[in-house]
Amino acid sequence: MINDKLKKLRKEKHYTQAMVAEHLGVSTQTVSKWERGLLFPDIMILPRIAVLYNCSIDSIFDMESSWNIEHRNEFENKIKELHSKNDYEGVYQAWIKEIELKPDNFSNYFDVMLHVFRKRMFDDEHVKKMLILADYAEKYCTDTDSKNEIFTRIIPICASSENPKIKEKTWYYYNKLPMLRHSREKIASFVLSEEEYELQAKKNIINMVDTLECTVRRFKNNANTPEERMYYYKKAAAFYEIVLDGKYGGFYDVPLVSDYANIASILVEIGKKEEAESYLDHIFSILEKHLTKDKQEKSKLLYATYIPNTVPAEKNCIKLMEEMMKDKWLSIFKDRIKEMYEKYSKHYNETLKRGQK
Repeated sequence: MINDKLKKLRKEKHYTQAMVAEHLGVSTQTVSKWERGLLFPDIMILPRIAVLYNCSIDSIFDMESSWNIEHRNEFENKIKELHSKNDYEGVYQAWIKEIELKPDNFSNYFDVMLHVFRKRMFDDEHVKKMLILADYAEKYCTDTDSKNEIFTRIIPICASSENPKIKEKTWYYYNKLPMLRHSREKIASFVLSEEEYELQAKKNIINMVDTLECTVRRFKNNANTPEERMYYYKKAAAFYEIVLDGKYGGFYDVPLVSDYANIASILVEIGKKEEAESYLDHIFSILEKHLTKDKQEKSKLLYATYIPNTVPAEKNCIKLMEEMMKDKWLSIFKDRIKEMYEKYSKHYNETLKRGQK
């Protein structure tokens, strides 16, 4: 029913009946009657309603669906014909007209921006038009995924412009993108230097590894047997084994040492003492690197071995060894653990003293 359609369109725009009445030059009571089906809008006011809601008059009467199919088929055939003639400017103009006809169909924005980038239409006229579209999408697009996709399309276009003012927009839209959900690495090269890009890529890698390791480790909470718990700890540890590649990892050694300690404890619990001891060896090997870290090669996949405003890795490792000495299953290795604990703690305290001088 048309009354339901008018009400739906108004709510989608977050307009009140009073706001609609003011835009159309009618009373609030009239708008209310339209939406209750007590009154039908005058035919002369329908175009103004369509403009207000950024829709076609046909859509108000629910005729848009059938019209859309026919229109879209004609449009796509036109685009194919223009491409066959290598009339790329014609393709561009066709997309612009389509967008002007239905400005809230944001999927069209993706296509015209991709066309502009592929055909290298980086002159001011074309790029400024794309910026207008991006600005409109930022203000009116309510779908976060669509909006971010538009931002990823406009970034390389701005970066390719020779106009300094337009180039500045590259950073503007880059900073609009969420760090993780819409991964920045695919467009980061347009805003970052080679060195900065590599640093960003490493940050993305370690952030992903952190998330995966923590997620997999949580699965062990639902494990019913020691073997199942160990399975998840081993899977969690595997992520850091890949990233660290046997090298010094500083801050990122801590979760790996923790996973190894839990694995060793479970192995003793199920009667696999020799395998448990091999994991203890892995832990000590990591800690030995901390004692001579200045001489050790750092993992190439880590963007840093020190994270500002966090507890030092060494302090966390000391705490982990204290917990290992209290673990009932690891008590058979208590002397070895205590020996490493004292050696490691002494080194850490001496390092602190030197830093205070």
